Amino acid sequence: MKMKRNLALLLALVLFVSLSLTGMAEPDLAALEGSYIMDASALGMPMSVYLVVNAQGGFTWTNKLEGGTDKGNGVIGAEGDTYLLLYSDSTPDSLKMVPFVVEGKTLVFQARVPYGSSGFAPNLENPDQPVYPTARMIAFEEALGTYSGGHTAQAMGSELDYNYDLVLDYGAAYTFTNRFVMAGETHEFAQQGLFDIQDGVIRLFNPEREGQEGQIRDDGITLNVFLSPMSKSLAEVSLKKATTAQQAGVYLAVKDMSMMGFVVSATLTLDAFGGYVYQALAGDEAEAAYEEAGSFMIDKDQLTLLAAKEGAEPGAGVLTGPVLTVKMPVSTQVPMKTELTFYNENAVGVFLAEGKDEAGAAYACQLTLNTDGTYALQVNKDGVVAYEESGSFAYQASPMGTALELTSSAGLVSSGMVSGAINITHNIDEAMNTLGFTYSK
Repeated sequence: MKMKRNLALLLALVLFVSLSLTGMAEPDLAALEGSYIMDASALGMPMSVYLVVNAQGGFTWTNKLEGGTDKGNGVIGAEGDTYLLLYSDSTPDSLKMVPFVVEGKTLVFQARVPYGSSGFAPNLENPDQPVYPTARMIAFEEALGTYSGGHTAQAMGSELDYNYDLVLDYGAAYTFTNRFVMAGETHEFAQQGLFDIQDGVIRLFNPEREGQEGQIRDDGITLNVFLSPMSKSLAEVSLKKATTAQQAGVYLAVKDMSMMGFVVSATLTLDAFGGYVYQALAGDEAEAAYEEAGSFMIDKDQLTLLAAKEGAEPGAGVLTGPVLTVKMPVSTQVPMKTELTFYNENAVGVFLAEGKDEAGAAYACQLTLNTDGTYALQVNKDGVVAYEESGSFAYQASPMGTALELTSSAGLVSSGMVSGAINITHNIDEAMNTLGFTYSK
């Protein structure tokens, strides 16, 4: 991998010299024209930035597409399949350039990308699966999102319930996933590729799945698509656009109401189409459970719930990252609503991490985030428990994304960023030595 990186940089240097001596090469730079988004979460920086390329090959990095700050600009050159960002503040003694390759409507950078006074470097923690800075064109923006649907069909002498999703993403990339149960086993078929939309017709491009296309409708897509690897013919499916896919999920809450003689355990499920199902259990008695269903709307971080029953009044809550705070009924025996703090099920539970210190000692850690807002941390060094702590945690919004703060019972505070995984630095021994870890479920 190191050889490949050095080769890419060498090619960039050769290209720079060639462009300096002979002038810019003449590739079809107009094909690169557009606005691109780069999500740096996989690089350890939970933030998104933008790259704007004009028809002449000029480029500008910025923090916002409208009214943003110039974070670096220059021109693009190319020779064959090798492209290069050449920054305007480069000098012969200090070259500032980045080689990249074009994959469809995606730009994959082979080296560190300068951005303002900082930059985005490739993530090479796993040499077998390096993660490079990647910018994806913002194309067909109005159609982007998640589309879902399902139907029942006869196959192999039995009924199959198909549930499928089509995700149209930046870079004109699509993912179609179909899930079904056959012979008692759950199967999942996924295909990926590029898409194009012209005059209301959407076409999916996958070299192994030809002829997949359909119509864009006001509320979704009608698509002819292959539903499994065994499919020999296309099936027509209807998919509805998921209006609340970003908020969809299962949210869990626990609240100690011992003054009233019970503890509340609640589950709130938000679906991708603006619907919800809620259940609360006060104590251990199933007959004390409270249930309701309805619809919800989201405006920025303000969530409004409306139960599907006569006379229901809207309930207002706040959804920030994986945390939802809202007043809900907890029991048929309790007339007033109670404020509950819900956590997305992916944001609580048991998380594991491994790492090594400078001396080579191996650490295995377990971080447990409970639905009542408490946590427990255990650090094992070379197979032996070296450190433990417990306390309370809080997810918070920050300019960089979602942050996690741990406050121990002794008053120690550890904080980190969350983007899929939890990246956090905390104590590893009683001497208060610290080490950074990446936690995942």
